[in-house]
Amino acid sequence: MKELYPWISVGVVILGFIGQGLFGSFRLGQAVGELKAALKKQIDDERDKILAEIKRLEAKFADEQRNQDHNFGEVGHAMREKIASVENKIREVEIYGRDNYVKIPDFERAIERLSADLKSGLGEIRDDIRELLKMKPS
Repeated sequence: MKELYPWISVGVVILGFIGQGLFGSFRLGQAVGELKAALKKQIDDERDKILAEIKRLEAKFADEQRNQDHNFGEVGHAMREKIASVENKIREVEIYGRDNYVKIPDFERAIERLSADLKSGLGEIRDDIRELLKMKPS
């Protein structure tokens, strides 16, 4: 038994190392699992925050886009109103011109008077030239 005693001690020490190694491996596996779970939770939390921020930004963008669409619609409406007012003003000018400027019969009478005045003026000039030519010695 004396010879067996050192081997029993060595066996107990070896079994202790093996047990310690197995227990350490088990604890290491648990720690890795816990670390993995904690990392997965942190990643999921960050992803959820990012997705929530993206959704908030999408909603903000959609609201701003609706506002811009509405504002641009207002620009189109204002342009249509301005075009209509310009068309009305042009129509008023046309009517004013029609009603207040020279009418064709009046214009024709004025031309006839100018023509008669021009003919009489040319006749007088012709008479004056004939008289001048008569006075000139040949």
